[in-house]
Amino acid sequence: MYKGKNRTACASQRQIAEALLELLQEGSFQSVSIASICRRASVSRQTFYSLFESKENVILYELSISSPFEPDFESDDTLTLRQLARSYSRYLRSNRQLLNILVNNGIIHYMYDQQYSCLIRCPAFMRDYPEQDRRFSADFIASGMTSIARSYILSGADEDEEYLENLICSLFSGKMIRY
Repeated sequence: MYKGKNRTACASQRQIAEALLELLQEGSFQSVSIASICRRASVSRQTFYSLFESKENVILYELSISSPFEPDFESDDTLTLRQLARSYSRYLRSNRQLLNILVNNGIIHYMYDQQYSCLIRCPAFMRDYPEQDRRFSADFIASGMTSIARSYILSGADEDEEYLENLICSLFSGKMIRY
C-alpha cells in the first residue's frame, strides 16, 4: 500500500477509497470488482495496483484514515481504561457510516488489525509491562473493541458516547462478570 506524500497519488488513493465505499453501499464486498472500483474512481487498474494491491488494502487504508484508536493522553502518562473507553466511544459515534458498511459486508474483522496495530504503536499503552504482555493485551482489547463496534451497529447505533464509555469500562474492568 502506498504511504508516500505525492499529492497526485494521495488524491488517487482517496478517490479509490471513496469509490469502494460508495460501491459497498450498493453491493457486497465480494461482488465489487477492482474494475468497477477503477471505473467509479476514474483511475486505471495500474494506478489501483500501484497504490493498494487489493480491495482489502483499500479497507485497511480507510480504517487507518479514520483512526479507530487515537487515545486522549499526555505523552508522559500511561493510557488508562477510561481514556481508552472515551476515545473509542467517540470513534464509534463519529464513524457509524463506515462501521455500518464493514458490518453489513461481513468485513468488520479488518478493524481488528488496525486497532491492534494502533495499540502496539501507542507509547502509553502498558508502557511498564513486558512486550509479550502488551501483545496479549492488545489482542484482547482489539478483539473486544471490534465486537463492541459490531454490536453497536447491529443494535441501531443509537447509544451516546457516555453510555458507550461506561459500558466499555464496565466490560473491560470485569464489573459485568461475577468472579
